[in-house]
Amino acid sequence: MAHEDTGWTEANAAPPRPRRWRGGLGWLLFVLLAAGSASFVHYLYLPLRAQRAALQADLASAGARERGLAERIKQGEARAKEDEARFSKLGADCDKVAGELRQTVAEKEQVEAELKRVQAELSRTLEPEIHSGNVRLRRRGQELVLDLANDILFDTGKAEVSDGGRKLLADVAKSLAGLPTYAIQVAGHTDSARVVTPATQERFPTNWELSTGRATNVVRFLQERGKIPGARLTAAGFAEYRPTASNATDDGRSKNRRIEILLVPPASNRSDAKVH
Repeated sequence: MAHEDTGWTEANAAPPRPRRWRGGLGWLLFVLLAAGSASFVHYLYLPLRAQRAALQADLASAGARERGLAERIKQGEARAKEDEARFSKLGADCDKVAGELRQTVAEKEQVEAELKRVQAELSRTLEPEIHSGNVRLRRRGQELVLDLANDILFDTGKAEVSDGGRKLLADVAKSLAGLPTYAIQVAGHTDSARVVTPATQERFPTNWELSTGRATNVVRFLQERGKIPGARLTAAGFAEYRPTASNATDDGRSKNRRIEILLVPPASNRSDAKVH
């Protein structure tokens, strides 16, 4: 029995399809690669990037802190230099003050020594008058005060220095000349009795004129006869308004009628110095 020729041969048989298998493998590899990339990005890259950002922020913060610290150090050094300059100036000022203090102490010691010398000299020279009570020598702080009774310097009701007064003032001037840097203030004082003698009233209507005239004449004598420079001398009259004793008794009034010679040391020589 003959077979019917259908026209099929092995050559006409369908070949296997390996492409579809390879395509599926490629997709599988792609998927795996994509998943691996996503895992890399998620688990490695993003944390590393976050860490890098954090490190950069820390670095920037550290840089800012470093700059701030450097600025504070700079300011501290500037303050230290200022403090050093102030301390240096303070030390210099302290040295200056200490030097001035030593100089002041030395000057006071010199003033004290000079006043003691002149006081001792005047005490010897005027011993008789001091003993009789017509002259009183005393200290008032750093000043030396010489009170001379009017009776040994002037005649009653007059302002001209008497012969006995000129002799006494000549002795006083010799001692005062030994203190060339001292100011000499001469003050005239009276008691509370008014000027009543007509001849005296013509020249000295009140005790103001009388006390001032007597102080002025003493100053003129010290300058002209005692050779004491006029720049060192001051004259003032206080009438009865600065008594040293009560005007209620004869003895008190006698003490109030006086010429007061005040020796003022150099440290107290001022244009506004007051005559007592």
